[in-house]
Amino acid sequence: MSMKMPHFMGLMALAAAALHGQPPATGTQWWSTTPIDCSAIDNVPTGSSYQITLPGGGTGYYCYVSGTFVWLAAGGGYTTSLRVSGPASLAAQTGVAFDYLFYDTSGNDLSLDVTSTCSSSPASGRSVSCTLLPNQAAEVDLLGATSNAPGYSAITDGTVFAQFYCPDQNTCSNLLPQLIYSAPPTISLSVPLAFDGFQWTQWSVAGIDDGGAHRVSLVIYNQNSTATIFTVRVYDSTGARVGIGTTPAIPGYNTVTGEAGTYAALLSNIIPTPLPSGVFKVLVDGGSNKSSVMALQVNGRAIATMQVAYDNAPGPGAGAIPGPALRPNGVPPQQMSRPRQR
Repeated sequence: MSMKMPHFMGLMALAAAALHGQPPATGTQWWSTTPIDCSAIDNVPTGSSYQITLPGGGTGYYCYVSGTFVWLAAGGGYTTSLRVSGPASLAAQTGVAFDYLFYDTSGNDLSLDVTSTCSSSPASGRSVSCTLLPNQAAEVDLLGATSNAPGYSAITDGTVFAQFYCPDQNTCSNLLPQLIYSAPPTISLSVPLAFDGFQWTQWSVAGIDDGGAHRVSLVIYNQNSTATIFTVRVYDSTGARVGIGTTPAIPGYNTVTGEAGTYAALLSNIIPTPLPSGVFKVLVDGGSNKSSVMALQVNGRAIATMQVAYDNAPGPGAGAIPGPALRPNGVPPQQMSRPRQR
């Protein structure tokens, strides 16, 4: 195993302003000049959309989607890249816009140094904004914490909150942003955005962890207004439960930033008993509390992002599934009245 691999697992997995504002009506046109329907993606009343005041007067209408990349790793030899592209279906010269906002593992604002195809020079700050034409691709590379420059010898972990603005709901529905972790020459893996509205109470994944070349790690992002402890159960290949453990209390939505905390660990650091041989199931259980979960599988020199599935709590009496978790303003994530300000 290369020196990069255990370092990545140790740091990436073992370790691992008002809330609402109006995006600027400048740059490539990413809005409609006529009212549009966003109900299919945002649960707003049919015919509703969000509005901006255009620089030359008049009103622009737009839809938006948002979500969280539940773990970033920047510095210490690692780079996190954020990629997205504008769909081909847009009308000529009508694009999309996005904001990326950076937070530490407790949900506090985080200043990062970045390079971006959206700018000709490096930048520092707690957010990046960009507009895209049809078929135009964008990449934002997170180099490390501004406080660690130059050199970025220490790794910085946290989350990225992403929001995308579109001239119609179909465009927003087709966007598929991704985050790529890289540490040349051996590590490169991609994870999708955890869209708001798709958080859940229980998640499961199948993996192998023999304590050697095969390891499993988890990232759990809290989707609740209060600090939450999550239960992790392991079942062997016969379906028998062979291990149970809990996470520390992961911070809930920060009342200042609107972002929650995230937690990363090797599975063996959560489960106090030996893990079973061969393939096994991992269940992340929040009870009535929701989360977004990412799981990584190490196989020798390779690291892969595993498919994490919706699941149900074990045993009877699990109770009714709760409503959406609330952000600090008391509005469910998929029903926020305005995008979060940069």
